[in-house]
Amino acid sequence: MAIFSLNHSFIGRSKHPPRAASFYARYISRPEACTQLIGERMPIERQELMAWLDEQEQGDRKNARVIDKLIVALPIELSHEDNVSLLHEYCDRMTEGRASWVAAIHDGPGDADNPHAHIIFRDRDPDTGKRVMLTTEKGSTARLREGWEQEVNIALERAGLDISVDRRSLEEQGIDREPQIHVGAAATELGRRDYEFESNQKEITRIISGEPTPVTINYPAIDEGRTRFEENEERIARNRARELASNPDDLDWTRRGGMVAQQWSAITWVHKANERAEQLYERMSNGQAADDADPAEAMLVREHMTDRAIERSNKEARRESVDSKAEVWESRMSDMARVMRETAEQQREHEHAPGLEIDR
Repeated sequence: MAIFSLNHSFIGRSKHPPRAASFYARYISRPEACTQLIGERMPIERQELMAWLDEQEQGDRKNARVIDKLIVALPIELSHEDNVSLLHEYCDRMTEGRASWVAAIHDGPGDADNPHAHIIFRDRDPDTGKRVMLTTEKGSTARLREGWEQEVNIALERAGLDISVDRRSLEEQGIDREPQIHVGAAATELGRRDYEFESNQKEITRIISGEPTPVTINYPAIDEGRTRFEENEERIARNRARELASNPDDLDWTRRGGMVAQQWSAITWVHKANERAEQLYERMSNGQAADDADPAEAMLVREHMTDRAIERSNKEARRESVDSKAEVWESRMSDMARVMRETAEQQREHEHAPGLEIDR
């Protein structure tokens, strides 16, 4: 059963480090996760997209919003092609066919149970430079959510599916369901093999009040004697029990309900991973340690920061080259001007020299 999930945030020049927008584009388009990049009025080739966002950012005022970004859960019942069409319809609707957008689709083997997309909106009309979507105005997130709900339901109906999504919260819909927690694929497989996990304390560094602070996480107290796998399995069982109690004659609904809970857990993990990557980029941009970071995410940040350093170095080299050429040209011009002055002086002296008297 399709779920409704839309997370809206933004990147601004005054609130985020330089090139945060292009780092986000690098993160969501990484080849191991992204199956396709689509978009309009914005480059859809990875390197060109990052360069384009950097150029747009540099042209913005100091307190401008560079991009708006969304994470949406794609209907698991739709094919890849159907979801591509859904994203095109939604983004063209929200941008009114004027503002720029790009979407990174994540529906590969690692996201088979949680197809989703990361959307970047650049709220500027490329021709006039004026804002189109008014994403800084009150109620903009509600409009984005309403538009996504409507477009998803249109796509589901078009596919001949008698299901729909609802943008209201589970509580507002009167659904009694316990949220699940994320368990990685490796841990899930080990748990099913009755592997005995150990729960230990862990020393990490967190940023508290802007300062790196050592923190001890007491996992034994948090876990209360249960592994994440065991706790998640218990939550799945409790959810299924609730669903079966309320719908005893609809076993298929119960099975799909378990799938819904699983995708909710997975999309929540995607949101948190996205936040961690942004926080890591901000920390490393400020010269702070990243010893507790995921190695893959840290490598992605280092790649982006290396590109920034190379670009700065190349820019400085170009500037020095231009300055050097200017000095050479200035020197040549000075030499030419000196020769011209000397020639002019010699000509004036010749013109004013006493003439020879000739007897007739």
